[in-house]
Amino acid sequence: MTRFVFSTTLRDLLRPQRLIAWLAVVGMVFVISKVWAVLAADLTGADSFGRVYQAVVLRVVALASAVFATMVLSQEVEQQTIVYLITRPVPRRTLMFGRMLAAAVVSFGVGFLSLFAAGFAVLGLGFFSSPSLIVDVLVLAVGVMAYIGFFVFLSLTISRSLIISLLFAFGWETFVPNMPGDMFYVSILTYLRSAAPEAVMAAGPSLGDVITGALAPKSVSAGLSWVILSLLVVGLWTLCLWWFSRFEYSPREEGE
Repeated sequence: MTRFVFSTTLRDLLRPQRLIAWLAVVGMVFVISKVWAVLAADLTGADSFGRVYQAVVLRVVALASAVFATMVLSQEVEQQTIVYLITRPVPRRTLMFGRMLAAAVVSFGVGFLSLFAAGFAVLGLGFFSSPSLIVDVLVLAVGVMAYIGFFVFLSLTISRSLIISLLFAFGWETFVPNMPGDMFYVSILTYLRSAAPEAVMAAGPSLGDVITGALAPKSVSAGLSWVILSLLVVGLWTLCLWWFSRFEYSPREEGE
């Protein structure tokens, strides 16, 4: 049953119009990465890619996760098709898990293509033999799962959650890691950049350091980051499945 929900949701998320739009985003990642590499000619290839990875690729992952997580449930409520969804003879947890998994797979696909576009733009063919490639992909996968869990939970509890999700992805995740004190602990990006093999340290206050979150010192070890990210994924996904099984959802009229 989970496979059926997953496959039908996947087909819906992979409509040609959406594919073209996200392929255009991947193309933009390549262009931005190429320009970044040229402007940061004083950095080594690995350092330059590390900044592109954290400033561009992880932002695309957050963006894709926010958009596709909204389609898991919030879009059904706003388009008043939620009734047709929840009246299917499928357990609610199975329904939610299959739809969340499909959103995660599509978001990971966008992030994966963005990673390769950025790597090829900065490092050329040498990127494909990079010893950190596997870890980079794993960080993407865990990041997608964490963001999907968080954004789906927002959609379960907040109306018009896409706006809040985008503000979190591009506002909270940009400024909170740069704040003094312990605020950086409440940012998913903090743990993603600490788990990444190309962790960026600030060399001085600059726009690139703000975007990558490198103004704040790296205070979280890679091991602890992986543990926290794993707990976030398990906790948020479990919470989403429980919440959707417990509470009722009905179509939302315009203006509500």
